[in-house]
Amino acid sequence: MNPTRIADFIKPEAFLKQAVQATTVKAIKSLLSQFPIVDENAYAFEPSNPSTGWLEGNLHWIPLGKDRGNAGRIKLASRPEGPIAERTINGMEALIELMRRLELLQNSGAPVPQSPREAVARYFSLPPLDQIPKMQENPEANIKGQKPQKYARELARLLRVRVAYDKGQKEFAVFIEDDGIGQAPARMHETLLSLGSSDKGDKPYLIGLFGQGGSSAYAASEYSWCVSRRAMQLLDGRPDGVGWTVVKQVFPKNRRDPYYAYLAASPAGEVPTLPPEAGDAIGLQSGSRFAHLAYNFAGGGSAVTKGLYQTLNHILFNPLLPFDLDVGGTLATIYGNGYRLSNATVKAKTRLDKYFEQQPLDEHSV
Repeated sequence: MNPTRIADFIKPEAFLKQAVQATTVKAIKSLLSQFPIVDENAYAFEPSNPSTGWLEGNLHWIPLGKDRGNAGRIKLASRPEGPIAERTINGMEALIELMRRLELLQNSGAPVPQSPREAVARYFSLPPLDQIPKMQENPEANIKGQKPQKYARELARLLRVRVAYDKGQKEFAVFIEDDGIGQAPARMHETLLSLGSSDKGDKPYLIGLFGQGGSSAYAASEYSWCVSRRAMQLLDGRPDGVGWTVVKQVFPKNRRDPYYAYLAASPAGEVPTLPPEAGDAIGLQSGSRFAHLAYNFAGGGSAVTKGLYQTLNHILFNPLLPFDLDVGGTLATIYGNGYRLSNATVKAKTRLDKYFEQQPLDEHSV
C-alpha cells in the first residue's frame, strides 16, 4: 500500500479527530478495524528483503527499529514514571530543534549552541527555571516584556502531559504532546520509531544522543499511537502531511521472544499518511502526539497518578523548559523541584531549606 493511499479507506479529517481522542485499547482497536491489516503471524519482517510476503494494499506490523529482538532494549524502565519523563524530554528537544532550524533559515552561519542551556537561553530567553522565583521578586525583571513567571507559564503550553482514566475499561492513558519541529511521515520510521539510531551526534544543544529512552513507554502500554507533522518551513522538499501509526507488542507463534511492532504502509517501513487538512482539523500545525493506552502504573493506579506532579518535579529537578501536566482535569505547570525550592527561599514563611549558623572552630576541632 502506498502510504498516501490510506485515505481510500477513511475520511481523513474525521478519522484523525477520532484517533487523537482514543483513550482505550477498545477505541484504538475499533479504529484499526477500518483497515486491511495483515495478521502479525502471516508476515515475518526480514531486514534483508522486507518485501518477502508483503501483501500489496494492506498494512503490516513491522518491528520497531526493524529489529525482531527489540523487546529487551525497550523494557528498560524500572518505574512507570520514568518513560513519561523521557517522552517529555523528547518534547523539549523537539521545541529546541524547531527554533534552531528556523534560526538557520534566517542565518545559515549561526553558531551552534554548545549546550541545551545555551540553546534555551538563546531561543526562549529563559534562564534556568530555579532562577525565576528570585527574578519574580524584582519589580523590573521581565522576559520578553512579561513577568518571568507568566512568561514561563505561557511557554509551558507548548509541551503537555495528560493522564486520563476510563472508568468503564478501567484503564489509564498517558498523552505527551509537543508543538515542536515534528517529523515528515516519510521519515517517522527512521526517527520517532527507530531504536538506537540518531541524528543528534553533531547537536550539542540537544539532551540525549540516541533518543531511545522514550520508547520504554511502549513496554508500559498495551497499545500506543503516534501522530506527527513537520513544521511547514522545514519539510526539506518532502510533501506536507500527517503521519500516524500504532504500536503494540507482538507474540509470534513458535517463538518465545515477543517484540514491539508498529503499523507500516510499505515494506520500507513508512507509516500511513494523512493529508495536511487532517492536521488542520485537530489544530496540529507541527509537532508530535504520543498516547500510551492501558498504561501500567505498576499496580499503583490512582495513588501513583495523584503523586505524578511531585514525581515529575523530582525526576526533572531543573528541566530545560516548563510543561503542563493535566491529571484527570486538574492542570498544573511543572518547573522542577529546583524551582520549588528556590520559590520557598524567597518566601520566608514557606522555606523548605534549613539554614545553619556558622559554628566557631577551635584548635581541638577536627
